[in-house]
Parts: sequence; C-alpha cells; structure tokens
Amino acid sequence: MISNYEKQVDIGKAHFLKYDQEALSAKFHLDLDKDYIYLTYLNTPCKIDRPSGTVFEKTSDGFAECRSYETVMTIYDMLCHGQEKELPPLGGKWTPIANFAAAGASPSAEIFSQKYADFFSGKVDAVKKACVSIGGILKPALAGADITAEIPAFSFFPVLLQFWESDEEFPPQIKILWDKADTQQDHCLTEYRNLSPVQKCQIFRPYFHQIRKGDSNGKCQHRNQIVECHMPVSL
Repeated sequence: MISNYEKQVDIGKAHFLKYDQEALSAKFHLDLDKDYIYLTYLNTPCKIDRPSGTVFEKTSDGFAECRSYETVMTIYDMLCHGQEKELPPLGGKWTPIANFAAAGASPSAEIFSQKYADFFSGKVDAVKKACVSIGGILKPALAGADITAEIPAFSFFPVLLQFWESDEEFPPQIKILWDKADTQQDHCLTEYRNLSPVQKCQIFRPYFHQIRKGDSNGKCQHRNQIVECHMPVSL
C-alpha cells in the first residue's frame, strides 16, 4: 500500500511541473539540459527529470529515483518558494531555526533535536568526520561549541551546525542555524509558525539523519530504499 508520504512525493512532482524550469535554473544557478536539472543536496548529486519532475539521486550504482519524502520535498520546497528572480547575497549572520517560531510557541525546536544530541554525545570526532562527509567545513568554535560546521544543504544555501557535548551541569545540545539573509526567510517564518510538532521535527531530520549515516571512514552511506518519516524517530 502506498503511504501518505509517497503520495506527497507524487503531488510534489505535479506542483513542481507548474514552474518555469528555465527560470528556476537561472535563479539558483543550476545546470540543466533538455532532460534534467542538476543540483547537489547534502553533498549528494541529484537531478530532476524535466518532463516528469522525478528526483534522482546518485548511488553507488549510478542514479536511482529518490522516494525519500524528506529529500524530495525539501528540494521542491526550496526551488518552488519565493518570488525573487535572483538570489540576494548571503549576509553571513546566522540565526537558529527556532528563532523563526512565534514568540511563546510551544513546543520548542530543541525538543526535536534533543534525541539526536543524545545520540551524538561522546562521538565528537565521529560527528566531525560525518559532517565533512556530507560536504561540511569545520569552523572555529562559536559560543563554546565542541563542533561548529558549515554544511552546504544546497550549493546556494549553507546551514551552520553546532554541537555541545554534555558535562556535569548540562545535557548535550545541538542547533541548526540559517543565514538571516536567506531569500526563503519570509516563507520559512510563515511556514514554521504554522507547522505541527511532527512537521517541525522533519525540518531537522534530513541534516541529523545524514550526519548519522557517516561511517567511521567519513564516507556517506546513501539510502536506496523508501524512507518514511515518523515520530518518535528511532535511533
């Protein structure tokens, strides 16, 4: 039986096909030919079939259709929101995703990231290697973080990951930050305030899940099967 997540992937395809693909390619500086639009998501080469809107991702055996709700819908959402014809330059100032929530919103974003922070605890070196494996660049520590890594979610959209190891007073903590000048900010602000708790969790999952897939050799192990997003997330 087809899951609701798979159905959403197919709905996303139909929505994507309503857009001017030449304009999207120009706006996001993506290569395209008569068959595909090419992009990279979390260091994984992807391509979108122009006639059908199907997303393919690079695997060890070549390109295969991606049915991951998180990956496919993130790509569609990024490309298909915002009215600007050109991307403004990034400002270089970071803000936590949680700051997009309305004042007093509950539950807080930290609830959804704590499970991953607990999983990463005691594995600082492994997490650093995994960040690098998905294209991340380790940065000097900010705010005392044990890990500060700039990760190119897309070639045009970096995110900043920070991780603090636990100590005798505080549990481990992890944060994802976006550039304040991101061209999607108005959309993200509106959408984040209206998300359900499960949907808020899904914002964090692609980054944390991909980092968890990095093996001890710092190589990214890609999925070739359908992935469904459920809460709670099993580790």
